[in-house]
Amino acid sequence: MTLNPLKVKVKNALRLDRAIRLVWRACPGWMGISTGLIIIEGALPLLSLYLVKLIIDSVSELIVSKTGGTSFVGNDFSDITLYIGAAAAVGLVAALCRFFSDYAKKAQAVAVSDHTYDVLHAKSVSVDLAYYESPEHHDTLHRAQQEGPYRPTSIVNGLTLVGRNGASLLAILGLLAVFNPFLTMVLVAAAIPGVLMRLGYSRRLYSWQVKRTENERKAQYFNWMMTNGGYAREIRLFGLGNHFIQQFNNIRTLLRNEKLWFEKRRALGDLAARSSTTIAVFGSLVYIAAQTINGHITLGDMVMYFQAFQRGLAYLTSFLEGVASLYEDNLFLSNFYEFLDIQPEVKDPTSPSPVPAKITKGFSVEGITFRYQNCENKVLAYVNFYIGPGEVVALVGENGAGKSTLVKLLSRLYDPTDGAIRLDGTDIREFSVTEYRKKISIVFQDYIRYYLTVRENIRFGDIDSEPTDAAIHQAATKAGICNYISGLRDDFDTPLGRWYKGGEELSVGQWQMIAMARAFFRNADLVILDEPASALDVNTEARIFENFKGLIENRSALIISHRFSTVKLADKILLLHDGKIAEQGSHEELMNLGGKYSELYRKQAGQYA
Repeated sequence: MTLNPLKVKVKNALRLDRAIRLVWRACPGWMGISTGLIIIEGALPLLSLYLVKLIIDSVSELIVSKTGGTSFVGNDFSDITLYIGAAAAVGLVAALCRFFSDYAKKAQAVAVSDHTYDVLHAKSVSVDLAYYESPEHHDTLHRAQQEGPYRPTSIVNGLTLVGRNGASLLAILGLLAVFNPFLTMVLVAAAIPGVLMRLGYSRRLYSWQVKRTENERKAQYFNWMMTNGGYAREIRLFGLGNHFIQQFNNIRTLLRNEKLWFEKRRALGDLAARSSTTIAVFGSLVYIAAQTINGHITLGDMVMYFQAFQRGLAYLTSFLEGVASLYEDNLFLSNFYEFLDIQPEVKDPTSPSPVPAKITKGFSVEGITFRYQNCENKVLAYVNFYIGPGEVVALVGENGAGKSTLVKLLSRLYDPTDGAIRLDGTDIREFSVTEYRKKISIVFQDYIRYYLTVRENIRFGDIDSEPTDAAIHQAATKAGICNYISGLRDDFDTPLGRWYKGGEELSVGQWQMIAMARAFFRNADLVILDEPASALDVNTEARIFENFKGLIENRSALIISHRFSTVKLADKILLLHDGKIAEQGSHEELMNLGGKYSELYRKQAGQYA
């Protein structure tokens, strides 16, 4: 998972094809309608200018005729009325097209924004767990989340603007080229400085944002801590509020000052660009007026060509600014593409082997070694052990010994650096990742609290399974939480937490029992419990683990715990020390061995004594 260098991103920003494809996939119908409206709107300004010329010339001829003594006749005004009516009709058609175009643009923007969220969410849940444990990748994700949802909407607006102004510009340039090709060159030259300034500004702003992403994330983190209920107690108890506020303000002040410096440079560039366009407009008026006075063109022609130059310059400026805006949007959207281009390392084989319907031989861990990305030290080194069908295995060890890492490898959130994990003799890397994970149910030490209903919290253990009342109740009963849930206002349909109206907050131990119910709801062949009793009271722990084999219905289990009262009930105990299995056996065998396990057990037992 490598990050694209800045030069590659800038180069990719010149490609609008990915942005156009993104819009097309989100809403092909609306994009087709917008394209048709853009073509019509592009031709209308030229028709409007020509009708204005006809009106002015007709009025001039009538004035000259009247000055020469010719009386005014009503029929002489009929042509003028016709031209004015036609001009009004063109204006109404333009207004109608603009109405439909704006509606289509908004419909596109909403569709593209929603589509982008879908793509972002799908990618977020498919990338490897390792992605979320890398600071550099957190920066990439942050930029993708910041830019992804709204940049495509800006691209839709930019494409509409470029298309509309481009179509009108082509018509105007054709008209000016017939009159004097030199005016078209002046028009283009007047608009270029502003665009070059905008492009340079976009590149510098993008480079600055990439550089300051970590600062943005840190400020966001301070804001989150100060507004999240999980931090409220310690912030008040230790008086951390003012400290975090100051840290947040320091970062935001730095970012604000640097951003304002960029805005000042951009404003000066805009001033220079507008000055050049003003000089060009009135310089062209001098030339067009001189041609009119010398009799080369009529008064109507003068108005038409001058307005054509004015509008052409406006269209060209808007067109080039639209292109620059698309360049900027696509440059920032490259963050989104960079995130989408990440390929998982934990992935399905080309031809997955079928996962056994029922495990007969068990799980075999064979000489696995593992180190985290950008880390030289091995977390696990040549670990070997076996979990048989229906066997309860306990894993103990000091903090940092590699217990949680071993769980991630067994559940294939990571693949080992060396060695293999086999299920019924087949390397788990030969299975479909999704199908293999269905064989495992886990309660992590840092389990998730879903602020949704009790039923949903339990059902998430197996989202593909039918959440019947009987199955939900059975899982809650096994976890020892069913009686408490039955006393809630809406029973299993009661929302948990205080985030939403009517929610009920649980104690830490009750949340842990909900997480265990979620694990029991899944009909998996291996149940993994990582510190399952850390928040449970003594009675609840005893009630669950005295008949643990009955609760898991003779499935295999791996229990990770620092509580030896839980561990001693296992069929086999593994002591993990410095990334290696230092001892293994039953409780009695390890106590008789008199090694590290015995030492740890006696220390804990001595505290109770």
